[in-house]
Amino acid sequence: MTTEAITQVQTAPAQHRKRRNWGDGPVHVVLLVIGLIIALPVVIAFFMSFTPLREILSQGAAPEILPNTWTMENYDKAWTASPFPRYMLNSIIQTGVITIAQVVFSVLAGFAFAMFEFRGKNALFALVIGSLIIPFELTFIPNFVLISDLGWANTYAGLTVPFLASAFGVFMMRQFFLTIPRDLYDAAKIDGASDWYYLWRIMVPLSKGAISAFTIFAFLSAWNQFLWPLVITNEESMRTAQIGIRFFLVNQERATDWGAIMAGTVIVMVPTLIIFLFAQKQLVKGIAASGLKG
Repeated sequence: MTTEAITQVQTAPAQHRKRRNWGDGPVHVVLLVIGLIIALPVVIAFFMSFTPLREILSQGAAPEILPNTWTMENYDKAWTASPFPRYMLNSIIQTGVITIAQVVFSVLAGFAFAMFEFRGKNALFALVIGSLIIPFELTFIPNFVLISDLGWANTYAGLTVPFLASAFGVFMMRQFFLTIPRDLYDAAKIDGASDWYYLWRIMVPLSKGAISAFTIFAFLSAWNQFLWPLVITNEESMRTAQIGIRFFLVNQERATDWGAIMAGTVIVMVPTLIIFLFAQKQLVKGIAASGLKG
């Protein structure tokens, strides 16, 4: 092969990559624009939380994004004008209980559907999947009546019990467990390992990616709940942070203090932003590994 031919072969992949990168340019631009549009309300809320109320009211219909005068007064108002620390504690307890319960139950049920054979297995799994298409609004009133009759209104049990299990989590964990070779289970049984030992000492360590991904889903879903906590709690001491912000807005006697409201919103957003920034790679890997990608 001549030197010229070798050079052409070596440069061909680089030229192909260059053409491919240029071809991806419009896609990247579109994704960037979409990302900026989605992030714009968060950015506005962040900067408004540092803007004095008099400056917000003076801006009229065309508010400026960056404040002329920066202040931490809004955060002090949001934290002290109402029992906001109690609201945050309620949200943390509610989210923690729901997240832990959903992860544990999903791992157990997913393992059973993936590894065991029992009568009615397919029908039961179809029932679990079918529950995914039932909107929450359809079960809202029956859940409310049941929780009220049990005397769990204004309690942590009322906030958490209806959400302790997740059909999506069962499906996700089952899909991942099916990707693990069955021979590994058979070898463990030959060595005398129990099903419980095999699950927690072998399957769970191998499933860290999928479990981490679902944990993030469960956390975000529980943390962002609004309608159920709004209905099931009517005592100030049991309100979650999201409901606290809503009542803080309603209780404004004069001009709405948007700066303090945005400060409270930013405080509530911080946990979700931290989880997303530090766990986004794990989230993508977990979804891909669980077989949910297209």
